Amino acid sequence: MPMWIEIEVDSGGEGVRVGARGSRGERPPVHTLSSELGTDALQSFASKVGRAVRSGRALDPAVVKEAQALYGELLKDDLRDVLARLREASKDSPLLVRLFLRDRALLGIPWEALCRPGTAEGFLGTDPKVLLARGVTSPEPWEPRDVLGAVRVLAIAPGSNERSLVVLKEALSPSIEAGEVEWLDPIAGPDISAQVLFDRLRRGKTPHVLHWLGHGGVDIAGKPVLRVADDEDGEEVWITAEALGRELSASFCEELRLVILEACEGAKAGAFGSAAEILASAGADAVVAHLWPVKADVARLCSSEIYRSLTGAERGLGDIGASVAAARRTLLAQSAQAFSPILFLRGTGSAIFDFGERRISQQRARRSSRGLSPALQSLLERPFTMVLGDFEEDRAALKAELLSFMEAGGDTATAALSLSALTQRCALRFGQESLHVLFQQALMASLEEPVPPLARTLARLVTPGVHITLLWRPHMERAIAEAHPRRNVFAIQPSQLGASGKPLVVKRAAGAAAWKIEPVLPRRFDLDSDVVILRLYGGYSAGPRPIFSHPVLTEDDHIHGFLGALGLDPPVWMEELLSRPRVQSGLFVGLSALDFRHRMLLRWLYDHRQAPSDSLAILTPDADASEPEIWEAGCGLPGGGRIASVIEDPDLVAQLDAFTPDEGP
Repeated sequence: MPMWIEIEVDSGGEGVRVGARGSRGERPPVHTLSSELGTDALQSFASKVGRAVRSGRALDPAVVKEAQALYGELLKDDLRDVLARLREASKDSPLLVRLFLRDRALLGIPWEALCRPGTAEGFLGTDPKVLLARGVTSPEPWEPRDVLGAVRVLAIAPGSNERSLVVLKEALSPSIEAGEVEWLDPIAGPDISAQVLFDRLRRGKTPHVLHWLGHGGVDIAGKPVLRVADDEDGEEVWITAEALGRELSASFCEELRLVILEACEGAKAGAFGSAAEILASAGADAVVAHLWPVKADVARLCSSEIYRSLTGAERGLGDIGASVAAARRTLLAQSAQAFSPILFLRGTGSAIFDFGERRISQQRARRSSRGLSPALQSLLERPFTMVLGDFEEDRAALKAELLSFMEAGGDTATAALSLSALTQRCALRFGQESLHVLFQQALMASLEEPVPPLARTLARLVTPGVHITLLWRPHMERAIAEAHPRRNVFAIQPSQLGASGKPLVVKRAAGAAAWKIEPVLPRRFDLDSDVVILRLYGGYSAGPRPIFSHPVLTEDDHIHGFLGALGLDPPVWMEELLSRPRVQSGLFVGLSALDFRHRMLLRWLYDHRQAPSDSLAILTPDADASEPEIWEAGCGLPGGGRIASVIEDPDLVAQLDAFTPDEGP
């Protein structure tokens, strides 16, 4: 029989009192902490640990000394002896210790950071032989839940927390590939109001684990709250933890057992308790929350360790107490942020899943491409819009042609100038016609070169709808037409003459081999079947005899091309086409957040709003080292929205070639 002990801590006029009850009926006498280690000392200790957590550093030796003194005071005399006997009786199994903190002020104390005297790292929260949790009172029954297959995880990320969602899925990718975890469709995005959230929870598949990614806190009335999507006026909207617990109560009666609140201060207590405590009281077997905010990489490592330990195929039981302790030990090697995650338990055992009859299926893992980024894989498994940058153009040849021509004309332009600045200078000095002749001379020889490997393999994975290319050469449309012979493929090039200009429309009909110019735009596109490619930078059309159109080359071209007579508004004919890219995830290939042309494109494409959730940028290997941070921080991007990024590695094309989108069970 598992051994456990409940320790009750309360404070009042007589100081901080400690009582206990053991699983074999033990009741050691109540004792009081010494006056110098009372409430004030505990609050001071909490402040010092909190500073170390927030700064991402280890505890100072002086703080460890305080932790040792507090450990000795909490577990002293008869309570210390009862604890030792229970540990001995538990033999090879860890002893569960649940703290019941009767005073709200005591909930903010990092009891997990108390350190056994005579050790430097014998912390209560990391001891493999003692599993420490916070206890809650609840009328709901408790027992481990049988899990016959993968542990289903539902992530909830309201508002603009898409980056956290990507981080979480990347952390779980080994478990997902092993078939130990099933990643349910997340409830995420800027439209997740309380009403939408509750509706999705009622209609969706019941998870075993609910993982909340977002912001938490305590409102002015002292109620723990969680933030959902902002309202139409951009005002913050919060729901109470009690309301969420009430909504989840039906799921707690079914298969939902664990809630992870990856929300800043989800374990912070108000007048009505903490969000974690309230959800555990509502029926969750266990809730993991944070006393303090932690860095994204720490949260990712913590989640990875918890899930790996909790859901491993070799385990007969999913023990959340052991999993959180293991995660803390891993984090402790880096900093005191190990003491931020807190475990709340409703029952007298920390094994919340019974895997005795489980059968693991690795079908999903076989469909996946090993090594492919989970964020990229997730995006490719549903409709998306690809925006292909101009990374594959023969820019060096064009630049050399320009410099040679301008030098012969007495211009002292240098190769240090960007191509848009160099072409602008050439146009101003020698005229647009000369510039366009030089452009055709430089690129004509490369028109029949094979489609770049990355563009070719991504073309196979694109879905019907609208996609965008910035290439002057027709690589994208040729690759898509080859990969999707049974679909109509339209390549549309907006006129550079302004709003009154007619677009150039070239079509490869389904089942045909030739590209033909269309006299007018179709009245309506079937975006559920056809592929439409917007060629925003002009250049050469597809077909055996490419048609040359004025390319977007110079600084003025880039500015006027998007601003023009209508400002940022696209032509009327393009409005319908842009409606879908503005609501489905974007895959940005070869764009740079440091390039004003690409930032302008994204602002125009999304009408200054945030890019859709789960959008992703594939950065070139030679991208500036600051690029990932800029994309993920949303600096200069439309609406300030954060966009996840991955670096193109040498194996990416092979990984994509081996990848088959998941069509579901």
